[in-house]
Amino acid sequence: MARAPARSPLPSHPEREMNTTNADPVNVSLSEGGMTFTTYFADQEPIDGKLTVVDLTEGTCRWPTGNPRDLSTFRYCGGAAHDGPYCKRHAKLAYLPKLPRAA
Repeated sequence: MARAPARSPLPSHPEREMNTTNADPVNVSLSEGGMTFTTYFADQEPIDGKLTVVDLTEGTCRWPTGNPRDLSTFRYCGGAAHDGPYCKRHAKLAYLPKLPRAA
């Protein structure tokens, strides 16, 4: 039985450079039904500290900060979790309020 020829190794691809500059907060306001919603698109600083995944507990905020590819800077908020995986501040960023239904 003949063997298939050995495959040459795949060419190496240089690691793509990630944009590591911090974005300025962008304030986007939307007014519907007399209610104003504001969303911020930017990296949020941790509230109570910088926890690693090992340090997280059931009662700590799991909002990620930093670059996930750089384990020396990637951390979690660590604030007191409020009714879910995030602290009150980060829950406001993660979840949108329910809009009133049209009749």
